[in-house]
Amino acid sequence: MRELLTVAGKLTPLSSKTHITYQLYIPEGINALHIEFEYGPKTLDDRDDSKQMIEEAIRKYVNPALQNVYLEHWEKFHPLQNLLTLSVDDPDGFRGSAHRHPNHQQHILSRHESSPGFFSGPIRNGVWKVTISVHCIVTQECEYQLRIREGEVDHEMASV
Repeated sequence: MRELLTVAGKLTPLSSKTHITYQLYIPEGINALHIEFEYGPKTLDDRDDSKQMIEEAIRKYVNPALQNVYLEHWEKFHPLQNLLTLSVDDPDGFRGSAHRHPNHQQHILSRHESSPGFFSGPIRNGVWKVTISVHCIVTQECEYQLRIREGEVDHEMASV
């Protein structure tokens, strides 16, 4: 399989609620795209840091009349998780998205079948966009890797 795009990056909590868009040119004659996306760490395992962040969020977002109940049960929200998701645009527009929690994902897009969340259709030549939506980074750093290759549909990889 030919590599079409390979990128990596490092995020911090300041990256939360942002989007990172990569553009790539897809040449004519490609039948399927394989997208591999992973990031880590997935969770903030430090109990004290988690407790502090959860308590701050409860005080900021929960109705004051209910805050004590939530504060007593803060551990229900532990461990906190980083969340990054993908969406894809082909030269004609939105091709789909994968708003999933697993931090290791593989997706396929092709004319006749695609991973859940993506539309099947021709793999048109032209400029495609892959956007990483950085919903939340709770760890000090979070590294990601995105790899897009051309290839045939492999049913073992059709959806993760």
